[in-house]
Amino acid sequence: MNCKLLGGSFTLAGLCAVLCNGTVRAETAAQAASPSSSVSEIIVTAQRRAKSVQTIPETVAAVSGEVLAQEHVKDLFQAVTLAPGVIFSRAPDDGLALTFRGLGTQARPQAFDQSVALFVDGVFIGKGRLYSTSFFDVDRMEFIKGAQSTLLGKNASLGAISVISRQPGDTYSAEASAGYEFEDGGYMLDAAGDLPLGPNVSMRLAAHYNDLNGWVHNDRTGHDGPEHEDLGLRAILRADLTKQLRITALYQYADNRQIGASYQLVGPIPAAYGDGVLDDHTSQFTLATSSGETEHATRSHLASVVGEMQLGKFQLISQTSYVRYDLNNLDDFDFSIDNAVNFGRREKYDQVSEELRLQSPSGGRFDYMAGLFILSSHWNSQEAQMWGVPGFPPAGGPPPGQLFNGPFVNHFVQDSRDYSGFASGSWHISSRLKLSGGVRYSDETKSVVFSRSNSAPITVWNTIANPPFDPTNLSHEGRLWDGNVSLQYDLSPSVMVYGSFGHGSKSGGFVETNTIAVDPSLLVAGKVPPALVAAGSAIKDEYTRTYEIGLKSSLLDRRLRFNIAGFWTDITNFQNTVFTGGPLGFITFNSPVRSRGFEIESAYQITPGFHVDGGLTYADASGVIQPIDPATGALEVDGTGAPILARYSQPQAPKLIFNVGSNYQGRLTDTLQWSIGAILRHRSKMYNQVQQEFPSAQLTTLDLSVGLKQVNQRWAVDLVAKNVTNAISQDFASPSVDPRFGAFYGAYLAGPNSLRTVMLSIRAKY
Repeated sequence: MNCKLLGGSFTLAGLCAVLCNGTVRAETAAQAASPSSSVSEIIVTAQRRAKSVQTIPETVAAVSGEVLAQEHVKDLFQAVTLAPGVIFSRAPDDGLALTFRGLGTQARPQAFDQSVALFVDGVFIGKGRLYSTSFFDVDRMEFIKGAQSTLLGKNASLGAISVISRQPGDTYSAEASAGYEFEDGGYMLDAAGDLPLGPNVSMRLAAHYNDLNGWVHNDRTGHDGPEHEDLGLRAILRADLTKQLRITALYQYADNRQIGASYQLVGPIPAAYGDGVLDDHTSQFTLATSSGETEHATRSHLASVVGEMQLGKFQLISQTSYVRYDLNNLDDFDFSIDNAVNFGRREKYDQVSEELRLQSPSGGRFDYMAGLFILSSHWNSQEAQMWGVPGFPPAGGPPPGQLFNGPFVNHFVQDSRDYSGFASGSWHISSRLKLSGGVRYSDETKSVVFSRSNSAPITVWNTIANPPFDPTNLSHEGRLWDGNVSLQYDLSPSVMVYGSFGHGSKSGGFVETNTIAVDPSLLVAGKVPPALVAAGSAIKDEYTRTYEIGLKSSLLDRRLRFNIAGFWTDITNFQNTVFTGGPLGFITFNSPVRSRGFEIESAYQITPGFHVDGGLTYADASGVIQPIDPATGALEVDGTGAPILARYSQPQAPKLIFNVGSNYQGRLTDTLQWSIGAILRHRSKMYNQVQQEFPSAQLTTLDLSVGLKQVNQRWAVDLVAKNVTNAISQDFASPSVDPRFGAFYGAYLAGPNSLRTVMLSIRAKY
């Protein structure tokens, strides 16, 4: 960026705005529709009320639906690149690695709850599987950082993501868009419209479909993966039944399919298994699917009814929701041309929830809110692990050729109940000073039936290393107290300082992926007894404390927004998982972790047509664990047998992330407007597994865009090129599930980030 462009307005705050911004292009939609000499105001609902982001004593990054559409964002994996301080990676089996400020749940075990909660139109999404679904016809996405357990509640101990769909309008309208991907191949289609059905009744219908090829070519099958075929349908009906009562009903259906995978073996492997280099090529095959590729399929349903009733000056809000998904995955887990290791996973999930809250009017000396939340869910998971690794260990090892052979099935059924009550309030002590706080109590129970069975061939692998056990009843109850408190002071009408504290919790329970390896002498009739099943799969409740101080300001006649915050987060009993790559398989454990750092967020409207924004997050996230001895695969102990503890950087936690974005628009004619934009993104080096293993090199990407549209927004054409330099790093990495490649060649498993894409789209509104 040429600093001379800023002329005499180039102040220290302006420099920070250019180099270190946070809400990347969150307000660009309003600017695009009507260029202004000031930065537009961002309204969010992070605290269950519509408020300007500049008045909220917490860090919130908002991205508008217009920007999401212009950037061709179809899911959260792509959306998080617009929110600094957020990393969202996908493990080979769709296990998620979602971190805010370097902390988050590493969820290979799908029984884990996420520490960053997801809400879709106010509906809590209780399973990480649905974090990867497509989002479309979105009004905005809000990324809310820090403990948000009082108002948002369940599993918001490290923050929350709120997705708000566009609501029905009062006049007939229709819009559609089509995009074609030139680099990888594929297309996207979207359509939406408003239908007034009568006085005070209207409906919005929206549909989305994409078939987009992946960025890694499978030399064995000739397919480019991961290919994503996504279908989404939504209907929202809004009815003002009386002046005091509004009903909003929503139904959304999604069918998400993935064919192929981006993961590959990296290291000095034989040529038959690939080139061993992190690039856009892999070589893998399985006989378990007709395509010879990994295949994932998820169908989901979301339904919600919201009632808003005005009771004098108060408002009573009720939201009843239902969520369901059915999943069928087949993963080629050896990631080679051999048909050696395949994992098949089937899941069914049902969730019903109800939230009832009473809100006082806002703007008075005291604002308050109180409510109840109830959730009931049922999850049935069956994972078949089909192992057939040839000749490992080799002859001479005990026992030769059997250790990673022999299928078994983990069957896990969980019923959860959550009952919560909460209250919060704000006291305007003076016109400049405000004290806010709240408390929440939750009683959450989990009832589990867990079993493991094996089948021929019966080997050491599925009788000793992964011994079977009969259906075992397990139960966990968490009684959790959480809360938030903040104090904010207006130094002037445009500058606010604040300090806040948040306490959040996440219930423990049991995980379905632990190996539960025990001394063979402890087996009863060849099976693991119930007490050892419980001990081997149990995890404790997780507790989070976050402290934050910050400043928010609107300067230079509202042309510059500049926000800065410092934070410190401590977690007790952090729910962690490590994949050992050996006979111990997955180990789930509790450990203390912390993150400390700062964030800067701003936007600068240099001229009515020239806008700059971006963000910077520095987070030093680390945890204390008992390391694993690489030679033996066992947890390290000293001479007396006591655990050896050490502090390591957290996985998926780069210390530095920053975005810089700029957009310029001008007039071609009285009716035509053109625009050009650029976004530079950078994340520093990060590790992918505990003990600072499997590092990913730093990654810097550049996106460029150019657009042409009518001033009245009737039509628009956009050309967006992402990662134009084809920068590459490991998005996720781990030991190979197939031990031959690590033991014989020192190779491991890794997937590259998305490489260059170039999409042309056309949008029209009527």
